[in-house]
Amino acid sequence: GPGWKTYWRNPGESGAPPRLDWSASGNLKTVEVHWPAPQRFSSFGFDSFGYHDEVVLPVLLTVAAPSRVTTARLKLDYMVCAQVCIPMQAELALDLPATVAGATGAIAAKAAPSNFAPLIQRYLDQAPQPAAKVGLAIKSAMVSGPPGEQILQITGHSEPPFAAPDLMVEGPEPFGFGRPKMTYGAGRHEVSMALPVYAGTGKAKLTTQMLTLTMVDGHRAVERRVILGQ
Repeated sequence: GPGWKTYWRNPGESGAPPRLDWSASGNLKTVEVHWPAPQRFSSFGFDSFGYHDEVVLPVLLTVAAPSRVTTARLKLDYMVCAQVCIPMQAELALDLPATVAGATGAIAAKAAPSNFAPLIQRYLDQAPQPAAKVGLAIKSAMVSGPPGEQILQITGHSEPPFAAPDLMVEGPEPFGFGRPKMTYGAGRHEVSMALPVYAGTGKAKLTTQMLTLTMVDGHRAVERRVILGQ
C-alpha cells in the first residue's frame, strides 16, 4: 500500500529478500521469477533495493508432464516496511488442468488470458530486457585499486538520454558495493559509474569473480553477468 516498501532479490545493506518456497507443488519442472527493476532506498545511512507502494513479481512456471494436472503451491515469506518492518507470510495455490493432445499432436486445451494479464505484462516489461529492446546497455566492467580500497568501474550506453540511472551489483561473499558515482558523456547517452568495493575485515581482493550487474533507469532495466578480467 501507499508509503510501504518491500525488497528485491538482493535487499542491499538492510532488509530481507522475498523467500519463495514451491516444495509442496506437484508436476512443476521449473520456476523462473522475473524481477522488475528495483529502486534504491536510503535510510539511516544504509542503502537497500526494492519497491514502493505496489509490485507484481511475474513467475514463469514450466510443468513436468503436460498430460498431468499441475498443483502449484507457494509459501511466500516477505517483509514490508514503513517506519517499521513487518514480516509477512502468504500461501498461494494454483491448479492447472492437464492438456490433451489431439490426433495431430496439437494441444487441445489453451487457457484464456485472465483479467490480471495486463497488470502482469506491465511488470514483466519492467524486468531486465534485451539491450536492443530498451535502448540500454552495460558496455564494460573493470576493477582498480588496492585490496580494501578497490573501485568497480562500469560504463553504460542509453539511446534516449539517461534520466536517473542506477546500478545494483550482486557478487560473492564477502564483497559489497556502494552507491555509484556518475560521470556522463555528451548528451547523457554515455555514463561511467564508479562504485566503492567493500571487502570485509580481511580486505579480500576482487579479481576474477562473477558479478551480476543490473542497470536501471526508471522502468528500463538490463542485466549482464560479467567475469572481471575477461
